[in-house]
Amino acid sequence: MKKILLSLFLLIVSGQIQAQLITIADARALPVGSVVTVNGTVTSGPEFGTIRYIQDGTGGMALFSTALSSLQRGDNVTITGTTTEFQNLLEIVQVTAWTVNSTGNALPNPLILPLSQMNESNESMFVRVNNVTFLTSGTFQGNTNYNITSNGESGVVYIRSSNPLAGQPIPTGSVIVYGINSQYGSQYQLLPRDANDIVNASVISISSQPQPENITTTGFDIRWETSMPGNAFLRYGLTPSLELGTLSGPVNTSNPAMNISGASPAQIYYVQCYSINGSDTAFSPVKPYITASNSSGVIKPYFNRPVNNSVANPSSNTAVYLNSAFDDTLKAYIDRSVSTLDIAIYSFDNSSGTTLIAQAINDAWSRGVRVRVITDGGNANNGLQLLNPAIPVLPSPQLAFYYGLMHNKFFIMDADHSDPMRPVVMTGSTNWTNGQLTNDRNNLVFIQDQSLAKVYTIEFEEMWGGSGNLPDTTLMKFGPDKADNTPHILNIGGKKVESYFSPSDNVNGQIIRSIGDANYEIFFATMVLTRTDLAYAIEERIVNHGVYGAGIINDSAGGSGTSFLILQSVLGPRMLEFDFASQPGIMHHKYMMTDQSFSNSDPFILTGSHNWSSAATQRNDENTVIIHDALITNQFYQEFNHMFTANGGTLSVNETGSGIFLIYPNPSAGYFNVTGSSTTGNLKIELMDLTGRMILSEQHQTAGEYSIPVNAQQLSSGIYLIRVNGTIGKVVVR
Repeated sequence: MKKILLSLFLLIVSGQIQAQLITIADARALPVGSVVTVNGTVTSGPEFGTIRYIQDGTGGMALFSTALSSLQRGDNVTITGTTTEFQNLLEIVQVTAWTVNSTGNALPNPLILPLSQMNESNESMFVRVNNVTFLTSGTFQGNTNYNITSNGESGVVYIRSSNPLAGQPIPTGSVIVYGINSQYGSQYQLLPRDANDIVNASVISISSQPQPENITTTGFDIRWETSMPGNAFLRYGLTPSLELGTLSGPVNTSNPAMNISGASPAQIYYVQCYSINGSDTAFSPVKPYITASNSSGVIKPYFNRPVNNSVANPSSNTAVYLNSAFDDTLKAYIDRSVSTLDIAIYSFDNSSGTTLIAQAINDAWSRGVRVRVITDGGNANNGLQLLNPAIPVLPSPQLAFYYGLMHNKFFIMDADHSDPMRPVVMTGSTNWTNGQLTNDRNNLVFIQDQSLAKVYTIEFEEMWGGSGNLPDTTLMKFGPDKADNTPHILNIGGKKVESYFSPSDNVNGQIIRSIGDANYEIFFATMVLTRTDLAYAIEERIVNHGVYGAGIINDSAGGSGTSFLILQSVLGPRMLEFDFASQPGIMHHKYMMTDQSFSNSDPFILTGSHNWSSAATQRNDENTVIIHDALITNQFYQEFNHMFTANGGTLSVNETGSGIFLIYPNPSAGYFNVTGSSTTGNLKIELMDLTGRMILSEQHQTAGEYSIPVNAQQLSSGIYLIRVNGTIGKVVVR
């Protein structure tokens, strides 16, 4: 009797068990909605949030109940609950009874699987995948998919924000990955639990992924780094098959560089780099690279709201304000197309602002231009009614739990034309609606370059499902289904330009990297700012590196958003919300610029369709360009300066009391920098309190642009005067 009572006590924890104990495999075979009782060993802990996974000798099962949040790996448990499917993942929910029979048990041996067998029969099992290569470099971000390959097969690793791997470096060589074979929507995902689930497969590994250098019309160099010296090689070809063979490179080096030559302009090569140390080999993923084109490389930004040309640098480098003329400009470019026109547009309404654009598209079709259009399937897009019905249009699929928005706003003209002066890419933040073209703060960027046109065509045709005149809905790929399959670094007219697409290219990580490249200044204007990792990255650059910053977002969160509050705490009055109550339209930009005043510090502008949100980096189809050019960056600053000051903000010139030098950070919490430009090379920097008492006097010999640190840690809180060659400004010390 005591044994019977003890057994009942162990089985009844939070309710009565109402189903006979069965194997997990039998439970998985029952109809969804069945009440089941299963026993198994827990194979995951809190790294996935609320969900836990268990496994017996027959299969695995997901558990979802807040009552089970105390379960840890190695617990042997008996669970009673109801089966359901969430995003196609079979789970036990509505747990009515559970017990921990024992703790600290050894986990089941992982099932060694190729990626092609990550399927329903092995769902929720603890698995091992060998020879895994991540196709993205940098650091892991939370709630993000990462494309991987293994022995020629493709798959996805998913990192949840609660996972200890978030913020850790992404492996650059071949690794073994342990984890749970889970499912979300139509996609099976490998879920590693922590850093111990990723194991280097060889002694030598690639510590820095290959990057192109010295890009010309006839070739480029590729450089990478390894964890230890090795002999370098690369395989390459005009297709991912790498059919052109193998090149031998330098020996016994951890920083090899190899050259591909004899190429044609705007030609894509697929390359795999590898280094050999003894019997171990470290392989890079197969990646595409592209040579420079013979195009003009002309880049033209336009703005539909006023700009401040008084801050143009040089004075002839004036930004272009098109007063209610975005539609005219779009039409003028489309009218130049002669062979192909590919359009990816999120929103296209039927209004006075879009009739000219529709007319230009129809005219192109009538003169024999091949026109293809991709739109967001969730929008009405009644502007499509203005188009010739023979023009093929592909709406993005609507599967809310999986796909996001087809949020692009780009077109590609004449990408493969024999005349390299024909191809043009249009990008920026502007949708084709009356409000977006006129009142809403937006930018358009036109880039005349055949290499970039070919890169954007790869992205377009991945969504289109091929290179045909009509879309192939059986092959089309949107959102998380897309691969990182485009070149990212280009030489456009002698300028370095980076190109990325969401969600395949970890654009959020690229923005964080770009923030980290700011040496003196960072200015940003973004409609949406909900990623705290971006906010913290900006904060770190300002607080720890003395970078001067200012930003503006659209006033949609009412100043209550966490990211806004993080930045407001360090930027103070230089963090503004766009006041659309007193000004027409919304602030729809998605751009960031760095070091626009310092041509020796690689100024660049980052822009495109990508909002600073999780949806943009994880689910939406987006495009982003980073243009490394002082003139283009300054043109964006002219627009930013006008918008910021017109909205009540004050930028650095007014804060210092002088247009000759800049003080940052200001206020200062311990030290600040004095930056500017000197023609004579003789600088005298003096620091005084408000009584005129001299605190510091330094003489510096530096010609051209300068940035001189001043240690203010010994000063009491207050306002101080700083004088540079007789010109006075003010600095606040906290």
